[in-house]
Amino acid sequence: MRLILELIRPYRLLVAGIFAVLLVQIATGLAAPWPLKVVLDSVVGHHPLPGWLHGMLQPLLGGEGKMHIAGLAAIMVLVIAVVAAVASYVSNYLTETVGQRIGNDLRTRAYHHLQQLSLNYFDTHRVGPILSTLTDDVDTIQGFASSSTLGIATDLLTIVGMLAMMLWLQWDFTLIALAVAPLLLLFVSRIRKAVKAATHEVRKRESDIVAVAEEGLQSIRVVKAFDREDMQERQLALAGQQAVDAALNARRVKSVVSPIVGVVVAACTALVLWRGSRSSSPVR
Repeated sequence: MRLILELIRPYRLLVAGIFAVLLVQIATGLAAPWPLKVVLDSVVGHHPLPGWLHGMLQPLLGGEGKMHIAGLAAIMVLVIAVVAAVASYVSNYLTETVGQRIGNDLRTRAYHHLQQLSLNYFDTHRVGPILSTLTDDVDTIQGFASSSTLGIATDLLTIVGMLAMMLWLQWDFTLIALAVAPLLLLFVSRIRKAVKAATHEVRKRESDIVAVAEEGLQSIRVVKAFDREDMQERQLALAGQQAVDAALNARRVKSVVSPIVGVVVAACTALVLWRGSRSSSPVR
């Protein structure tokens, strides 16, 4: 964690800009459902606008009719979408900028560290995994520092804001929706280790491919002199097949997550719909 903070420190102004745009994205995400709510409640339905919302929109309504409310709601949908699109573009660009620069700095640091190691280290370690670290592993860290970190921060703060809004609007439905959270956390915590192990195996097998290809090309004169091309091809094919098997196993483990989460969320949605229909129906 300290290394990540050291790498981010030179770009703290860009990071501050990212968080500022992030707040705009969260605000637009929270505001997006409100025009539809207003239409359903006050245009399709017969509920008056909430007092605070009526006071805020009164200068823009131009009238009290339902069509005025519907027109304003349509305009607000467009405005929210435009602001969200601009914020998304700016945040993605700034985040990618920081991620690329952090990745380059980290790659330079790793290469500098390799230059300081003794010759004995290179005698006991294969070049392929080292090259894989300088390329694939650094790219993974770079991706996490850019898109993954932004996505996690955006989703986390959006969830917190939505929970606060849901508790304010309908606290009992919110508690029903939150009832599945412990089950999801238990499931994710149990499968996390399996996903981590499978991903590590994929990285290892991919570095083996680089090592076989690098060693074969470095000694290409010897390979041709002793007519060992077939053996080199078999070694690369074996390493490639092992990488394919590892990747498929990792995908199999990861593919379990989405269906199970989807079923649990669907069950929660069904419970909320049943509870809402029961509470709003005049027949008990």
